[in-house]
Amino acid sequence: MPAELKDKSVVVITDLDGTMLDQRTYAYDQSLPAIEKLRQAEIPLVLCSSKTAAEIIPLQRELELKQPFICESGGAIYLPQNYFPFAMAAMESRRVFDVIEFGKRIFHLRQALQETAQACDAVVQSFGTMTFQAIMSGTGLNLEQAIQARQREYDEPFFIDAGDEAMLLDALRARGLTVTRGDRFYHLTGGHDKGDAVKTLLAHYRRQQPSLISIGIGNSANDLPLLRRTDIAVLVRNPDGSWDAEVAAQLPSVQRSDGIGPAGWREAIENLLNPKWA
Repeated sequence: MPAELKDKSVVVITDLDGTMLDQRTYAYDQSLPAIEKLRQAEIPLVLCSSKTAAEIIPLQRELELKQPFICESGGAIYLPQNYFPFAMAAMESRRVFDVIEFGKRIFHLRQALQETAQACDAVVQSFGTMTFQAIMSGTGLNLEQAIQARQREYDEPFFIDAGDEAMLLDALRARGLTVTRGDRFYHLTGGHDKGDAVKTLLAHYRRQQPSLISIGIGNSANDLPLLRRTDIAVLVRNPDGSWDAEVAAQLPSVQRSDGIGPAGWREAIENLLNPKWA
């Protein structure tokens, strides 16, 4: 482990698609050895994604992860009940989770998107208007996964079929909404982003471990708020061989993986845990 991390408490907060998961197939076989190494080192692995809770919970079970996760681009933090040994405000209980919400509800986002598109003479498609078949075609998800992906609460993925793209995005932002670009879609949220949730979660971790070191891993502009909130930020290379230009420009100190997608994610974790790495 690098000298600055030795004898420190560490938490890893990671995006999923295009980083820990393959961007096209969503497989994690290349990431799994590094996930196991984190488990053996007792380093918490926090998933932070634009995916819904309905999508992330089965993945958490498959990987036997017991840590909190952040869903829908920072719309909410899901914490296993009694995860922290202290009370936290503004939580609600949902089955086996305590949930801290940050986002506006999906109904308001979908209404704002349609109204703004109409006012700008733009044509948009979003998860709220797309059929399951269209979601499957646009994402590569199977039917069960598409059903889970459509169970949205705080983040509406969309793309623009026609119209002035810049005008539409500016008009949405003028309404106090946040628009970020992910791997496949734009994401519309209610003024929140991944960074808000990451900041809150890290504050809770640091109540227990004040010297905690946080590692953030992402691959797209949607991850920029996450990467800004962590002590060490890693940008994973994309399938076309590039690194996200917006992240690289706005966060020049970001470390970059040589490997692509899950291979780059594994590389980042193994570098973290390698005592010869400097």
